[in-house]
Amino acid sequence: MESDNSSAIKKIVLPIALIFGAGRIIFDLIPKIAGANSKVYYATFLVAFVFEVLAIIYIIKKYKKSQNNSINLKEALIVGVMFMVIVGGLYAIQSYLYDVYIDPEFQRETALEWANLYGKSGDVEKMMNEGDRIQETSSIFSIISSILKFSLLGILVSFIVGTIVRNR
Repeated sequence: MESDNSSAIKKIVLPIALIFGAGRIIFDLIPKIAGANSKVYYATFLVAFVFEVLAIIYIIKKYKKSQNNSINLKEALIVGVMFMVIVGGLYAIQSYLYDVYIDPEFQRETALEWANLYGKSGDVEKMMNEGDRIQETSSIFSIISSILKFSLLGILVSFIVGTIVRNR
């Protein structure tokens, strides 16, 4: 029975997560390539998060329907976290490759532009000059930390959605 649930989760989550992961990559690259300002770039994070929440809701409901309208909180958490780990992993690898090999100054310039909007560019510049990075992208650790952030979001959203959906 447990094997059937695991297989059903993979069958439902994997294709949707791969599509959303590719979409997240494209959605992240467009403002970078287009040279959009920091407001537009950071706004894409919020928009992507909204779509990811909607995807988690959809996937949990789809999984519940495939299990004769039965789901427990553990299954909901597995579904949501698996989705976010895949999306986050794909996004993190792309972001790492872009920030290290394609445009190493992108994060620095975007952070300074954002800080200028709020009169904090001096503080940001000082931190960068002292070696403290706003977003460290020069190591594999950045990929792992990004996946962890996505996982935590997946846990939070899946917990809320799973609690609501399992009781309906």
